[in-house]
Amino acid sequence: MIIATVVGSIVAVAVIAGVVLLVTRGDDTDSASVSQDRTTTTTSPSTTTSTTEPVATTAVPASDDPVVALAQQYDGRYVGTFTNTTYDTTGPASLELRIDPTGSMAVDADFDGDLFGDQAKEVRRISSDVSLGSDANATITTQTRAFGPVSGRIDESLALVLTADDVPGAKVKAFVLTGRLRPDNTGFDATYTVTFEDGKTADGTVTVTCDPGGIRGSEVTTVCALTTPTG
Repeated sequence: MIIATVVGSIVAVAVIAGVVLLVTRGDDTDSASVSQDRTTTTTSPSTTTSTTEPVATTAVPASDDPVVALAQQYDGRYVGTFTNTTYDTTGPASLELRIDPTGSMAVDADFDGDLFGDQAKEVRRISSDVSLGSDANATITTQTRAFGPVSGRIDESLALVLTADDVPGAKVKAFVLTGRLRPDNTGFDATYTVTFEDGKTADGTVTVTCDPGGIRGSEVTTVCALTTPTG
């Protein structure tokens, strides 16, 4: 598995895309079901916690925070494929982004198949909770079953870089994924590198675009709503 005219300049959009994709947590499943268990550790420069609840309406309210409101444009579900270009394996991929107007973001990305290229076909999930409000600079580290400890950062090109240096299992040692907003704003593209315990590596790509079935009502017009035909 993964955005009205975009508010602000192209640079602002790139920055928000990077923030939206700051995934710092992973989770694994077997091919039959996806586990929702998550264990995260957060280190925050601020001790202030927002207790404001979103207004109960049929549409998700626009955030009063302009940064969070801009991020809400990317709320949606994105579907596509991953391809391990080294070992010529491929499978379905999906990305779901849900941005709450209070400033928290939930991310779930699923990869179904032989992602690593080691002939192990599984459903692997990378998930995260990211703060976009006053705790936006908080560091979130997650211990996961699929990828071990996962950390994320935004590099100098405003791309998301996810690093897992201690992947569980006997074959794979590390996994690094770099994601960027697609030029047409319809989804996300990513590249990844797998490092095996014997020192060999494998490379891959991920492409996901808007899924019309993943659009939810919102006071902020989302990119997916704009790119979905109305009839």
